Amino acid sequence: MPTEMLTLDKETPVKVRYLAEGAANVVFEITSSSRIGLSNDDDYGIVGTTTRDGIPRIDVRLKGKLLRLRKDLRSVTSVANSHQHFEDHIEPLFPAETLVEQVLCKITPEFVRKCNLVLRSEEEHLMKRPEKRHGVNLSETETHGLLITDMRYDREHASTEFKPKWLAQSPAAPPDSKRCRTCALRAMRDAKNHTKPPSLRKEAGDFCPLTLVSNSQDVIQPSLEPILIKSLGAPLDILGFRDQTLRFLRETPLLRLLRDQQIKKDPKGVLKVDPSNVDFMTAMALRDCTFFLKIPNREARPGAQIEARLGDLDLKTPDGGKDEYWKETEQQLINEGWYTATEKPPAPKGSLYLSSLVLPRLAVDATHFPLPLSFLATASHVSPVKTISGPGHAHPGIYRQARGFDSPSVTSAFGH
Repeated sequence: MPTEMLTLDKETPVKVRYLAEGAANVVFEITSSSRIGLSNDDDYGIVGTTTRDGIPRIDVRLKGKLLRLRKDLRSVTSVANSHQHFEDHIEPLFPAETLVEQVLCKITPEFVRKCNLVLRSEEEHLMKRPEKRHGVNLSETETHGLLITDMRYDREHASTEFKPKWLAQSPAAPPDSKRCRTCALRAMRDAKNHTKPPSLRKEAGDFCPLTLVSNSQDVIQPSLEPILIKSLGAPLDILGFRDQTLRFLRETPLLRLLRDQQIKKDPKGVLKVDPSNVDFMTAMALRDCTFFLKIPNREARPGAQIEARLGDLDLKTPDGGKDEYWKETEQQLINEGWYTATEKPPAPKGSLYLSSLVLPRLAVDATHFPLPLSFLATASHVSPVKTISGPGHAHPGIYRQARGFDSPSVTSAFGH
C-alpha cells in the first residue's frame, strides 16, 4: 500500500536552517524545533510520540535528508513536473545507488513563509546569503518540495562536489576544434568579462571535463587537485584523500556512463534538434548535474568505500527564452572561433585554453574518449597545479555545503 506523501506545514515541529542556494532553488537543513543544535537518532520516529527526554519526534522520513525548495521565478519548472521527468527519464539511466535520492513532499504556503523569514534573516542579520541572491524569495504558490540525500561530511567522511559539465564534445563543434565545449564557453566568457584566464589567476580551479573520463591518473590528477584543495584544504596526500579519490575516479564507471548518456540523448546538437524534445532536455539536465563524493577519513571503518552520487538533475526546458540562449551561445562559439582557438583577439599566452598547456606525457586509452586522441591532445587544457606532499599537519578545510550552489557556510571537512 503506497505511503501517504509527507506534508510540511506550520504545525510540523521542525526548524529550518539555510544552507545554500543556486539560481532556482534553496537548500535547508531540517531539525527538531525542540532541539538545540543537530537532531539525534531518537528525534525521528512516529509523529505524536516523544523522545526519552520528552521532545516530540519528527517524521522518520526526514532523517538523513535536506529540504530543497523552488524560488519564485517564472522560468522555473514546477517541482512536481521536474520530479516526474526525473523519475521517467533520469532514474532509469543509472543505478539507484549512484543518484542523490529525491522524495517529493507537500508544502503549505504557511511553511514556505516560515522559510522565507529565514532567508530574510540571513540577509539582514546573519549575512550568510550571497548579496546577488538578495530579494528573491521562495514561491508561496509552489505546492511541493524535495527531500534529498544529505551528502555533507560526517564523522567518518570528508565531502566534496563538482559539476562535470559536458563530458563529450558538442555535436555542433567544428571538426578542427581545439577546445571542448566547456573550455570554449569558459574562454569566451572570460574574454567578454575581461577576466584573467584560470591559469593566470591566483587560484586555478577550472578544469577540462574530458580529463575526468580518462583511465589515467596522470590525466585526472591536475583537474582533481584544485577541486579537493578548494573544498577540503591541504595537505591532501597526508590524509590520503587525493590518492584514494584518484583511484576511484579512474576506476568508477559512473562518469563514463554519464558521458555516454549525454551523447546518446543529444547526438545532433542544439542547432539541429527541437529543444522541447524530451531526450534533448534530458541531455541538458545531464550536462548541468553535480557529482557528489563522500570520502572515508581516518575515523572510517576498515574497508569503507567512497560514496559517489549524481544530483541537481532538474528538468531543463526551453521555456523563458532558454532555447534561443542555447542556440545563440552555440552559434557564437562556432562563428567567433572559440572552439578552434581562432578568436580575435587571441587568448593570452599561458592561458588555460591554449593547446600549449596540454600535458605532453599522457598515455590514454582511446576507448574512454568519444573523440580521437588528436582531439584530446588539444582539448585537455589543464593548468599546472603544484602537488602538495611531504610532512605537515592536517588542515581542516571548508566544505561547500550543498548541491553545487553558492555556499556561505564554512565548516570542517573532517567533522572536527
